[in-house]
Order: sequence, then C-alpha cells, then structure tokens
Amino acid sequence: MNQKIEGILPEVKASLSFEGLQITEEEEKLIKAALSGDISRATFLKKARELAENQ
Repeated sequence: MNQKIEGILPEVKASLSFEGLQITEEEEKLIKAALSGDISRATFLKKARELAENQ
C-alpha cells in the first residue's frame, strides 16, 4: 500500500500544481497517514480543518 501511495502522490501534486495549488509537507504527511489507515477519517478531517484554519 505504501508503494502505491508513494506512486500516486507525485501525480496528485502535478495535478494540483496545474491548477495553481500546492500541498505542504505537513499536509502530505496527513494524507499519507489517512491513506495508509494510520488515522481515522474523523481525525483526518479534524487535522485538515486545523491546517486550513492556520494558513
């Protein structure tokens, strides 16, 4: 699963970049944790909201 995530993330970053968006290293870590099942969806949403509010 981790290899799949690592393979997909560059494509996601490129797509976001095309739209003029970027993700921070902290956001990337959060996404990886959610996709690998290390954190729950509720925790992901809470932390993503906190990151968004702090930007």
